[in-house]
Amino acid sequence: MRKVSVIQREIPHYRIRFFEELYAQGRARNLDILVYCAMPPTQRSSSGFLYRVLPVRYFGKTKSSSYWLHGLVEAIAGSDIVVAPQELQCLTVPYLWVRRKRICKTWIWWGHGYNFQASVRSSLATSIKESVKGFMTSRADGLITYTERGAEYWRRRGFPKDRVIPYYNTIDVEELRRAAAEISETQLIEHRRKLRLKGKHVLLFSGRLYAEKKVDFLLRAFAHLKKSCSNVALLIIGDGEERDRLQRSAKELELQDVHFLGEIVDLKDTVAYFALADLMVLPSMVGLAIVHGFALGLPMVTTSAPGHGPEIDYLSEENGIITSTETYEYAHNIRS
Repeated sequence: MRKVSVIQREIPHYRIRFFEELYAQGRARNLDILVYCAMPPTQRSSSGFLYRVLPVRYFGKTKSSSYWLHGLVEAIAGSDIVVAPQELQCLTVPYLWVRRKRICKTWIWWGHGYNFQASVRSSLATSIKESVKGFMTSRADGLITYTERGAEYWRRRGFPKDRVIPYYNTIDVEELRRAAAEISETQLIEHRRKLRLKGKHVLLFSGRLYAEKKVDFLLRAFAHLKKSCSNVALLIIGDGEERDRLQRSAKELELQDVHFLGEIVDLKDTVAYFALADLMVLPSMVGLAIVHGFALGLPMVTTSAPGHGPEIDYLSEENGIITSTETYEYAHNIRS
């Protein structure tokens, strides 16, 4: 069998089924696929695909810190195909890329294709990082991007068309819908009672709480909305470095009906809160949360702020609106 080594920082719950199906289809095509990662699958274990957790050294204290996977060099040596993440957080990856001709026959990058958020986090370090990433990407044997736009970006730059394909970044929407179907009206009534949502229109934000997500902008827009529409509530799912400051801002704005729910990892709880909502509000840096919302029938209002993830391509006239970055206009579009 041909040996395929896939490198991942972690195996999040929404990719478990993907790897299970990839492994099954690979076996049918005489491919022995093994995922190497720094952390095991989250939420539930899986025997549907093979993975190996390697010792890791982090060079920082946050989830976005750079890291080194010990033993990865030896583990993937002799691979027919290596599929590596198209980002430089794993410092072992560029080291392997330099030695790729001695390690594997085919090197494939898998990722955004283009960093749509680089303009938001602009700095000399970011520019250098993106230049290095571009140099390495252009010399790969293949490229798998999250969206068609990412693939087209590289086709326009001369990457062979037959060696770059989009494979849309998503989650297991079938599992989401099954979980949603299992929620009873009694459970929803209880959630509404606890949060005092009876008779209210519910807005929902879901994502990491850091500055670029512009949740402070969302709170100001919500304050404007409250002046003309008192029967509205805002649920904020997620945690992060900005949470304390945002909670203080909500108090300073004297906002009622804003609920900071923290990080929610249980699928049933996540689906329940989405089921309570009437509209998803993600003002900036839209990511996979858009898939959660659309899979459960929630439309979305966002802004034209730069830095959205590639998943913004899933937005259309049928499922959402993009407004300007003015709080009044954002509030107006939420109300309408």
